[in-house]
Formats: sequence, structure tokens, C-alpha cells
Amino acid sequence: MKLISFIRDNRIRSGVLVNDEFIADLNTSCYLMLIEKGEEEQFAERYCNAIVPPDMLGVLQAGDKGFEVVKEILEWSKKRNDILYNINQVKLKAPLVRANMLRDFLAFRGHVEATYKRRGQPIPEEWFRIPIYYKGDPAIFYGHLEEVPWPKYSKLVDIELEIAAIIYKRGKDIDKIRARDYILGFTIFNDFSARDIQMAEMKGLLGPAKGKDFANGLGPWIVTKDELSDIKGLRVYAKVNNEIWCDTKAEDMQWSFEDMIAYVSQDEYIRPGDVFGSGTVSGCTGLDIGKSLKPNSSIELYVEKIGILKNIIVKNHQ
Repeated sequence: MKLISFIRDNRIRSGVLVNDEFIADLNTSCYLMLIEKGEEEQFAERYCNAIVPPDMLGVLQAGDKGFEVVKEILEWSKKRNDILYNINQVKLKAPLVRANMLRDFLAFRGHVEATYKRRGQPIPEEWFRIPIYYKGDPAIFYGHLEEVPWPKYSKLVDIELEIAAIIYKRGKDIDKIRARDYILGFTIFNDFSARDIQMAEMKGLLGPAKGKDFANGLGPWIVTKDELSDIKGLRVYAKVNNEIWCDTKAEDMQWSFEDMIAYVSQDEYIRPGDVFGSGTVSGCTGLDIGKSLKPNSSIELYVEKIGILKNIIVKNHQ
């Protein structure tokens, strides 16, 4: 399945992609499906608002029960074109407009090597021992084709092509062998970075904060794990103004998402709607290849079996 968020009647709605070109509104379709089965209107409305509410975070919080209903809606809606929306005629949002928590890791060895080579330092031993991460703002996600604002306090903005795992179950002290049970699926993650601010912050031994918390790209949808068993080896590319910045494969991961979940969940709960960023795929950021964004640049990120996430970063200030 591909789970999606979109605008209808000036409100954000949760949906599922049908036949690769249509969207079924989960909440509305659930209601109509139950009415068709003979359920009372009041029950149908309350049930659907609880199990598949209009916001995707609420859908994730319904867990396995919610996704059994989503699967039923998907099959039911395939023969009902009158309730579907053409994906090319709606505005998409980030599949999770607001997450529960954002954690971004450093999983790809090539990116870490490039970072420490610039500093003239070896990779620290700690990176090989634990999956290091930072926490970001869970409410700054921009979806496919949305404009991203250039932060007025930065002169050096960059992209980072990443893959994100989306959590849909609550758990603590999770063994690595069970960790995959907590992952709903995967999406493309663009960790926009104000490099000048990020570098200044991290010299003070904290951060990143303002260097990251102005924007993240997420989308175009969440591909559930039944359709995407593993991200390793997937082809990825990044284009800026149609110039190829990287074209490679997601291969050199020191840490898997299962490793990350096992580490984070020690004496701490992970929860539905948590976003786990992989860290930059090796070579897929301007910093690693000596390039930087210019205002009003068009950015296209691709991950095999997921799709394309496009954004324009717009500078509206002098």
C-alpha cells in the first residue's frame, strides 16, 4: 500500500493510493463502506473517526486494527470511481504532516568518511559502537511539489537524500529480531540543512538545531513494508535544477533500522508516528560533492520502489 496525505476542501486528509493514479479518502470511504454494509450512521461516523481519522498520525495510532480497515477500504474502493480523486488533480502534503518524533541517524559509512576526511580526522570509534542520532522538529515536513522556504538567517543551504522508516506501534526494550514488527513502511526524506548555522552550532558541542529545524521534505507517500522488504541496494539519485548530484545505491549502511529501534527503545518508548531517518546516503548531499543550493532551486530526489520527491526552495527575502 501507499499511504498519502492530500488537500480536499481546504483540509488535510489521509488517503490510500488506488491503482497508482487515484486516491481514496480513508475517513470518508470508511463511512460509506460501513453504511453500505447496513451500519447505523452514528456508529459508522464514530468508528471511522477513531480507526481512520482524517490525519495520518491518527491512522498510525490505530495500529494493526487501523491497517486492517485500510486494506479493506483499498479493496472496496477499487470499483467505486465516483468516490476517488485523481492524484494529478489534488495537492499532496507530506504523508505525515506532523510526526510524533523525528530522529535522524548517521547510518551510511561513505557519508561519515567524507565528513571526517574534510576535518582531517578518523571516524570516531563511537560511531561503530552505537547508532548516533539527533532529534528534530516533528512539525516541519513539506510534501511532494510543495515550496520550501529558504531560512532568512542562512546563506548556505544544502540537501541530504535519506530514506525514512515510519513507526506505527508503541514499544520499549525491543529486541533487534522483533524491531521490524514496529515499522509500517518507508518514504523519502530530505534533511534540508543550513550548513553555516549547523557548523557554528556544533562547534559549541550541541545541535544541530536551527541548522536543521526550518524544513524537511517527506514523501511522496509511505510505502508499506509488504511492498518494500529492505532498502539496502535500492537505486537512489538526487538532481538539482536537472543536474545530477548523485546516482548510486543505498548499500553501505553500518546501522539498520532494526539496530536503530533496538538502541532507541532501551528504557524509552517509541511510538506511532515516529520518523527514523537513515542519514545521508553516501555522496547524496552537496557538502560531500562540493556543491551548494541556490535560491529557487528545483530539487528532485528518487528512491527505487518508493518514487520521486520534488521541491523548490524559495527565497522570499533579501
